[in-house]
Amino acid sequence: MTEVKTIKKVLVFFPLMALIFLFPQTSLAFAFNKVIFMAGDKNYVVNNVVQQMSAAPYLDDGRFLVPYKEAAAALGVDEDNIFWDDDTRTIEIHSTDLILKFSIDDKTIYINGVPRLMEAAPVNREGQIFLPLKWLAEALGYTVDWKANWQAVLLGPNGQMPLWRPLPTALVGLNVRTCEFAGDFLPGIHQLSASSVAFVGEYANVFNAGVAARQVDGYVLEPNRTFSFNQVVGVRTSARGYIKGYDILDNLTFGGGVCRTSTVLYQAARGAGLEIIERHPHYLPVHYTPMGTDASVNYGTMDLRFRNNLGVPILIKAGLEERENSRLLWAEFWENKPLTTARVAVLRKEPGDYYQDNLEPVELTALLKDDRSYVSLEQLSDLLGLPLDIEEGDGQQYASLSLNDNQSVRCIANNKNAVVNNHEFQLDSPPFWLPAGSCRFWIPLRNWAEMVGADVNWSAQQEPPLVLNLSGCALQ
Repeated sequence: MTEVKTIKKVLVFFPLMALIFLFPQTSLAFAFNKVIFMAGDKNYVVNNVVQQMSAAPYLDDGRFLVPYKEAAAALGVDEDNIFWDDDTRTIEIHSTDLILKFSIDDKTIYINGVPRLMEAAPVNREGQIFLPLKWLAEALGYTVDWKANWQAVLLGPNGQMPLWRPLPTALVGLNVRTCEFAGDFLPGIHQLSASSVAFVGEYANVFNAGVAARQVDGYVLEPNRTFSFNQVVGVRTSARGYIKGYDILDNLTFGGGVCRTSTVLYQAARGAGLEIIERHPHYLPVHYTPMGTDASVNYGTMDLRFRNNLGVPILIKAGLEERENSRLLWAEFWENKPLTTARVAVLRKEPGDYYQDNLEPVELTALLKDDRSYVSLEQLSDLLGLPLDIEEGDGQQYASLSLNDNQSVRCIANNKNAVVNNHEFQLDSPPFWLPAGSCRFWIPLRNWAEMVGADVNWSAQQEPPLVLNLSGCALQ
């Protein structure tokens, strides 16, 4: 046991104190992994990568036992810190401030010298040493989850468990819809800015603001061009759908209230970094927005004008949403530059040296945006036979993809925060929404693969350049 004594001497004080501060309830010197073991299967998953151990875990009277060396390594322990003493038939597993000691056929575990009684003892089974997984994992600070239907154990940090989602990779759906896009131009809509104001108990002025918003909605401002509110909205007359509302001096006039629309447009234009050429404050403070953020307009005398200095087309969206007790006036500015497409091959077997011989006779379409690849949830739903629900409301788009075992992935367009099995999942970049076409909700391909235990390979030298490897999604 000379190695054990040497390791004890090299423990250092400051890294230890930092770890105790970060993890006061545990005693760790390694990063948490996300691990899945299945009884009777040598294959196991560590951080979405399928690996194979020398012997399969097994169940004994409801206790899950695993080969000690592979299990400790999967849980982040360096192999140099895993020891077996043949004379004493003991196992020692070391972390920076933690020493675990197990003995064959003894239900006692020693944690830094303190004995605790386990429900099962380590055993020597056909020359392979097995440990009770629960006690090893919890001693190392892991959360343990049991999937009885699959006889699987999930291990990970609290609140960030691996997604147990054995995808039906034995069969993939070949009837995947084709991604069809409206026209020859494929817009890469990326939200630059947004502004909104809620109104309660008002009608005429808010009604007029909604009419003006509808006339602005869908306007594309080309690079170096100037947007003029009065030119786009036009004269405010009853023939154009306006009613009488109050101006800032309480005078009744057709179109009274359209300054609310110019105000949210001004705020959104400023938020997007556009050059403001003309903007007028009201004569008096208005109640619906802070001073300095309003924009007064009057046809023929005062206008709101801003120039697109970003070098790409900008799509302006605006509208008025009726709510139960209020109305929401909103405006959004979206970058509107073309996207390119790429083909995605599908692989459901272990890659091997000649993985291209095992590609499925079905492909997905990826959109390339900001050096990332995105796939549509519609095609993923078709490919894997997963129920998909897409909703629109409050100016937002929501998508929920149902997974097996009452699990799901829920995303919001233009929001990096997703929810995977009731836990937050931070995406590398926000999903986006294409309003026209057969595939509307697009999510980063690599993030989706991470959620479900798949893998993505990219190579500019191969065709297709993207391969979605599903072999790690199911332990078969």
